[in-house]
This record gives sequence, structure tokens and C-alpha cells, in this order.
Amino acid sequence: MILREPVNALDPGMRAYWTTQGEIVTLVAAGLVTGATVILAMVGAETAVWIVGVLGALIVAVLAVLSVVVARLNYRHYRYEVTELGLYVVKGWLWRRWQVVPHARVQTVDTKAGPLMRAFGLVAVEVTTASASGSNEIPGLRPPVADALVEELARRAGLEEGT
Repeated sequence: MILREPVNALDPGMRAYWTTQGEIVTLVAAGLVTGATVILAMVGAETAVWIVGVLGALIVAVLAVLSVVVARLNYRHYRYEVTELGLYVVKGWLWRRWQVVPHARVQTVDTKAGPLMRAFGLVAVEVTTASASGSNEIPGLRPPVADALVEELARRAGLEEGT
């Protein structure tokens, strides 16, 4: 098999989802920096207030930019496709991973979504196999696309309805 990019991309809403996740981390970091700065100011450590404030602001700014950049890179470099051999997934922009999950190895195919993912109208398809590596996940699909993928993978794997 020649390694090529699979044809299917995630839903474009996944960029916003990943960006929001990153921004939540950024807000938590900003809150921690603010809290540390206030505590230092209360104990009278003025030099430390400036150091923590400036370094903290720099870290928060870097996190804010990274949340946007990383979300775009993750989206651009995540592809999947159902082939005759199995589920073919390519992901990663710094470290690329090409994986084929053979249909015969598929044990379960599930959809899942946390509260943030549901807020964006997205779900993830989780494919559990009989291998030691566990499961493979395709995040960021609209429910109708995810349902069709689950049906196709279950059919190709020979899974009976209700299992």
C-alpha cells in the first residue's frame, strides 16, 4: 500500500473546538498568573510581582497564539478513510502517524462527545480493536457523518446490531 493522504477531513468546526480548548487553558493560566501576582502584592514582594506579572503575561500571550496555530495544524493534518483493508487514519503535524485498522480486528465502534464537543455539534467515533494499542478515535464529525461511519465500519467488521 502506498502511503497517501486519506480523502476525508474532519468537520471544519473542529478547528473552533480545538481553539476553544486551547483558550480555556489560556484562561486558566491567566487566572493562575493573576492570583500569584495578587498574592505577591499582598505580601509586599514588589520585585516578584513585576517578574511574575511580565513572565506570566508573556506565557499567556504565547498560549493564546499557540491555541489558534495548533488547532489549525491539527485540523489540516488529520484525515481518515474507510478502505478495503480497513479504517485508514493519518494524523499529526509534527510527528505523523499512519495507521490502518483492519476490519477483522474491530471489536466495537462507538460515538462519544463531552459537553464542549456537544456544544459545537460534534461527536467522536471510537474504534476499539483487539490490539494492545487499544482504540483509535476520529474526533470532530457531525452526528449524521459519524452515524454513517459507525454503520459502515460495523458492517465491514461483521458486527451484529446491538453489540
